[in-house]
Amino acid sequence: MKLRNSLLFALVILSPRFVSAQTRPAGPQWLAPDAAAEKALNDGLAEAKSSHKRLAVLYEGSWCTLCDDVHEAIHSDPDLPHLLTGYIGVPITVADAAAVQEFAKKIHANLPKDNAMLITVLDSDGKLVATITAPRILETGHIAMAKFKAILMEFFPAAPATEVLAQSLPTLAANGKLGWVEFRADWCGWCKKMEKFFQESEAAPILAKYYSVVTVDTEKNEGSEQLARRLGSKDGIDGIPWFAVIDAQGKVLATSEGPKGNIGFPDTDVEVAHFFSVLHATAKGVTAGEIETITKALKAK
Repeated sequence: MKLRNSLLFALVILSPRFVSAQTRPAGPQWLAPDAAAEKALNDGLAEAKSSHKRLAVLYEGSWCTLCDDVHEAIHSDPDLPHLLTGYIGVPITVADAAAVQEFAKKIHANLPKDNAMLITVLDSDGKLVATITAPRILETGHIAMAKFKAILMEFFPAAPATEVLAQSLPTLAANGKLGWVEFRADWCGWCKKMEKFFQESEAAPILAKYYSVVTVDTEKNEGSEQLARRLGSKDGIDGIPWFAVIDAQGKVLATSEGPKGNIGFPDTDVEVAHFFSVLHATAKGVTAGEIETITKALKAK
């Protein structure tokens, strides 16, 4: 499974800007298998950071056999140009699949043996976001564009986390509610429990009286970890869901940091106790009857 010049050209030509390797800015030194690739990656990181985009690191080499199908599919699909605007394309020429395996080790990608990456998605800090391998986008030996587009959409960068927070403050001021800033990800089961609790449980209308939920996606909103730490997270986004309650000026009133760390979606007695301490401290005017309804809904979850 490989990525030849045809695929590389197709992806990069559709990207908003092909990364130049003429100059060498300072940057991480762990990314590249050779000096030329290192320059391109450092340039790509600088461009991604300034434009709030992600890197699509593309692998090419004479050993590629899969690229013609991909090349044809990319140029025949009208959705690809838009999806690729969220990425800075960076080409990496590697000698063979073994060299790709070595690259995978450098970025801590868990790659099965005899399996070569097609594309690696990195954030603007060089952190691994996703590893796209051929089996993920193949059906009966051919490229399935629906799968390929779904992956690009999944990791398409949204607004920076700080912008998400800033944009929520006027709404909080207008509706007189507090912000329940929740850090979550699509793959997180406990995050989904929290989402349903706020949207579908018997407690939902009560919680909606006091809070407006502000969602920060830890994979799509750049700078989510830095924002979480700024709001009071001790471990960044290592444990999610993580939440903070803020007022309309952005002041932190309470967080999910309990006596034993982040409570996430409360499950144990200690976690539930901290959850209710947050409610009592921030939901001014909450009644005993409302607390009882929330308690029942929480136990049901």
